[in-house]
Amino acid sequence: MTREEQKLARELKKPLAKTCREVGKKRGWKTIAGSQYQVREGMLYVLMVTQSVWDCHALKVNLYFKPVALDEIYWEVFQMADVAAEQPFSFHVRGAFTARGLWLPNWKAEIASLEELENVVEGIFDQAEERVAENQFPDVASFRLRLEAEDRDHHALSIILCLLLEEKYPEAMEAIQAALDRGDRGSFSRENGRRSIMEDARDWCAARL
Repeated sequence: MTREEQKLARELKKPLAKTCREVGKKRGWKTIAGSQYQVREGMLYVLMVTQSVWDCHALKVNLYFKPVALDEIYWEVFQMADVAAEQPFSFHVRGAFTARGLWLPNWKAEIASLEELENVVEGIFDQAEERVAENQFPDVASFRLRLEAEDRDHHALSIILCLLLEEKYPEAMEAIQAALDRGDRGSFSRENGRRSIMEDARDWCAARL
């Protein structure tokens, strides 16, 4: 990276966060810890804009989404609903113990100078709005079908949580057992690792069969 490129990278760092916050606010997005988020029809959309590590003339953009209810059933199953209830809504965005959403392919926005920053960020939000409009889900079932189409094993826990929300307990139990059989414990555990969320989901589901 040349000196000029290093200078641009430094110049963009603070103004980027400020500009994203201001542009997002105008468009109805809220900001928490550098991420912009918005809820539409029960679906949480989270937008993150960062400087590219490899190219100072590019901003990297990530967008993911999930039903807000997915976190709520996660917390209930994982026996932390009382703790989660004491947190602000932004816990859905930044909380370590939250259900995973569906990430869209990231994209880049080119930027040549600091003077272009506002226009570039406006363009990023335009693109984000287009992707949000393309990814609307009328219910949890439609979101689950999208996860299943993407990669069933990768999204196993989120699919199971959707099935629990839909009260499809036999299907959920089958999915839970399949995950446990292949050694998938859900990536979350409590009691110093002795108890996995997949085991909690199994017991929670069994109590409703």
